[in-house]
Amino acid sequence: MQYKKLQVEIESNKIRINQKGGGRKRKLEIKEQLCLSLFYLRKMPTFEVLGLHFGISKT
Repeated sequence: MQYKKLQVEIESNKIRINQKGGGRKRKLEIKEQLCLSLFYLRKMPTFEVLGLHFGISKT
């Protein structure tokens, strides 16, 4: 997949301040993130509705 190759290349050139693997893990896969973005832009729902549809918090 083109996205994963690009991410590996970016990671190899990155100057890190924090340790690799630090931070919060993603709750949504790339496909789900894309669907959430398109749904938001198309329907303009409240964040509460987005949370219910995609199983994430409204923040």
